[in-house]
Amino acid sequence: MTNEFVAIFELVKNSFDADATRVDIEFDPEERTIAIVDDGTGMSLSDIRDKWLFVAYSEKALASPDTYRDKIRPAGQFAGSKGIGRFACDTLGAGLELYSRKEGTTSISKLEIDWTAFEQDSTEEFQDVGVVLDAAPSFPPITNAMPPSPHGTVLLIKDTRQNWGPDTIKKLRRDLAKLIDPFGTTTDVAVSTWLVDGSTEAIDDVDGRVGNQIAELLQSKTSRIEVSISEGKIDTTLFDRGRKIYAIRESSPYDELSDCQVEGQIYFLNRSAKKTFTTRMGVRPIEFGSVFLFLNRFRIFPIGEEFDDTLGLNRRKQQGQSRYLGTRDIIGRVDVTARPKMFREVSSRDAGLIEDAHSRALFEAIRRHMIFRLERYVVGVNWQDPRDQDRDTSEGLETDKARERVLAIVGALARSKDVEILYYNKDIVRVSDDPDQITENALKAMSEVAESRGDSSLLGQIEEARRRIEELKASRAEAQDAAKRAIAERHRADALIERLEKQAEFLGSSRDVDVERVQLLMHQATIHLGHIRSAISNAAHEIRNVLSAAVLPDDLEEIDDVEDLLASVRQSARRVSSSIASANLSGERLRTVLSFAPNIRVDLQTDKVRGDLVKFFEEYFEVRLVGVPGMPNAIFNTSGLALQREFSPVDIAVLVDNLLDNARKAKASKVEFTAAQKGKNSISIKVVDDGVGIDPDKVDASKLFERGYTGSSNGTGLGLYSVRQILEGMGGSIELIGDENRADFEMVIPGEES
Repeated sequence: MTNEFVAIFELVKNSFDADATRVDIEFDPEERTIAIVDDGTGMSLSDIRDKWLFVAYSEKALASPDTYRDKIRPAGQFAGSKGIGRFACDTLGAGLELYSRKEGTTSISKLEIDWTAFEQDSTEEFQDVGVVLDAAPSFPPITNAMPPSPHGTVLLIKDTRQNWGPDTIKKLRRDLAKLIDPFGTTTDVAVSTWLVDGSTEAIDDVDGRVGNQIAELLQSKTSRIEVSISEGKIDTTLFDRGRKIYAIRESSPYDELSDCQVEGQIYFLNRSAKKTFTTRMGVRPIEFGSVFLFLNRFRIFPIGEEFDDTLGLNRRKQQGQSRYLGTRDIIGRVDVTARPKMFREVSSRDAGLIEDAHSRALFEAIRRHMIFRLERYVVGVNWQDPRDQDRDTSEGLETDKARERVLAIVGALARSKDVEILYYNKDIVRVSDDPDQITENALKAMSEVAESRGDSSLLGQIEEARRRIEELKASRAEAQDAAKRAIAERHRADALIERLEKQAEFLGSSRDVDVERVQLLMHQATIHLGHIRSAISNAAHEIRNVLSAAVLPDDLEEIDDVEDLLASVRQSARRVSSSIASANLSGERLRTVLSFAPNIRVDLQTDKVRGDLVKFFEEYFEVRLVGVPGMPNAIFNTSGLALQREFSPVDIAVLVDNLLDNARKAKASKVEFTAAQKGKNSISIKVVDDGVGIDPDKVDASKLFERGYTGSSNGTGLGLYSVRQILEGMGGSIELIGDENRADFEMVIPGEES
């Protein structure tokens, strides 16, 4: 007997063996006694002498008692593996008084043993130590338990070797609950504990009947599997939080279990179930235990205890944390009904079963057909939905994704030739109403289930689903082109909105301008109106050419080549179209410039902004100037610089537009503005184009920035003058650089003083 709890378990099991319907265990710390009272079949004097006192005798063994008449060896090994429970009394106390009345008799037998007598002389044979066996007039007085009637047994253990208080008894009751029935599903035997403390008030969780109240929790709030192995068949039923999922039958591959019956119920506890378990039971599930093993109604220790890993689940879980169940994830019981000695316990009573072919087959059956099969469902269905950990109902199974996961599990069973599907939940294993949620794998799995069960209704659902899927594909193919066009239009609209937002970023900041700025604004308008006037004039000229050519002579034979005339008309028409496009472009640019006009106030005061000037240049080029036909391709390279200062967005717009207009007049196709660091707190912006440059015979480069001086016949002489005025107003400058025949400029703009 390795500890006092195991000793009490052995004595309670003896009461079970005697067909008792109640067992009372009473502790009296003051008297240092333990009384164990049952209403079993009881024993006569001869039964006590020839059976109870017989070392290694077991009522369950069918063989003759002579088989066990082996002497106890010096190493302390007992002959046989049963019949040693009576030594539990020695573990618990130094003395014993046994009272018993056998069924059908009236006399009470009494046995007295002083266990210390066996320790006085180590050379004395065990069977030679004397004990007192006689009749007794009555049962001893017990404070809480009723005396056995009409038959039963009282074990009065004296001079207890351990201290029994409320905390120890509470722990004993928890372990007794697991011994009797971990899941509170039977009421065959009522086991009660009592503590004699001089009070008439019962102590909670110490006095009264031992039992569990977790059956409802485990039945309705967990995923569970029920398995029966009997007569060469394995029947399996799986439930998920009160909902039956499937039932199957298959042949048993375990010949070693053919002479016994195995029944198991294994439960998976998610986070919600574990929390409820702890609240109701006052102990965490892992501390309560995992999978308990019962042999012929009696629990086999230590299988199922907190730190026991007889089934190798924790070792396996370490190989794949997210794929395997460990002992802390499950709880359950396995009941084995077998002939005597088919399964043998280790004599120490807390080391499980002796390993042999029968026990190996039993453990393999528990792993493969109970735990692993539940595991496939939990990992494949429950663990795929993180929110399922906190659900105590089956509502998560209502989604199409969850049903498909369940279907994959049932479909895999249907594919096995050795498995017969007896039942599947038709509310879950069905075709989704949404064709988008139906996958080919799901249809294939459903087909296998339907064929295995001969379910014509499900087969009809599958065919209807395939038809709906084909219709959906056809309609989507028709709409695909329209969808692409809509997406393209949306992208263009998004780009336009983005540009407008960038425009608003700086246009809205320039509210007021003074008289000189109005003059500059009007100069910008004049530039673009000139473009429009020129484009319209060119278009009118080409139209007159077309109309003249269109007046044909009366005699068509005077025309040598009608085809040449038509080609000339087409060419003039193309030029008209080009001129009109140019006029439209200039009109758009004029509208852009005049977008500043609504910001002019009566007092004509200039409103400036403070920010990154380089960023403003970049945005102006991206928003106003990119991709404008008929104008040079304008590029602004920031070089990764920034310049914080106050500036007028109107001034910067006029500056840039004038420089670009000059480049256009010089027939440039490309203009590059490149920023560079200039000193500690200034930047330079070089402006270079690929135009014709400056003709020194016609243009005096030294006068380019003077007001009214122009190098072209249609210029106003205000463009570069305005640029210089704007820059000087900002504390900056502009000058002509590079080759004297090139029109390249460098602007210098200072930042704010630090």
